[in-house]
Amino acid sequence: TIKNTMIYKRFASVLLSAASVLTVPYSSYPIANAASADKENEVKSILQRMQTDVLAFRDEMERVYSVRCETPTLTECAENNFNDCSSTFSSQQCMEADELVISTCGDGETCNALWDKTLSTVSIPASLAQDSLGNPDDDEVIESACYSRLAERYMMEKYKADEDYWSKWNVQPSWTYFGAHNGLFRKIPATHQEECGQ
Repeated sequence: TIKNTMIYKRFASVLLSAASVLTVPYSSYPIANAASADKENEVKSILQRMQTDVLAFRDEMERVYSVRCETPTLTECAENNFNDCSSTFSSQQCMEADELVISTCGDGETCNALWDKTLSTVSIPASLAQDSLGNPDDDEVIESACYSRLAERYMMEKYKADEDYWSKWNVQPSWTYFGAHNGLFRKIPATHQEECGQ
């Protein structure tokens, strides 16, 4: 339909705009505080990795968007999305103190946050959670939840690869996430929000 074509074009242009920030040739970036050629090459390697990751994720989201109207996308979606305020995550684990500190969850020395790295969670603004159970009732938001769920395995594998990659600098990666134009936000690892509907 014309509406779907317009949405797809808008979706693709947003992804390309975001990716274009990382596609500027690295030679045009001044590398601040690069004390040596080795350090500069290391920074360039990190930027190259980030660019490659963004473009690969763009391709994955375009792939799942292209099958959003297929019957399995919608039928397998029901009751298979986890909300970051009300869902129970079956594989939550206590994160190390240096991985994430949420002051309301702990003291920063012992268990201070629970993450589930085996699934993604969906956030929507309170203004979109209009049905009696706090779920969206807008067809477009529901469609976004359903097609973006198809990228969950990719996001999970990407997060694991990021953990391995960033461990050489003793850094824990942040979330892998996708934000739709209508306010829906999907991220992995799954965590509960400190404040719902934000």
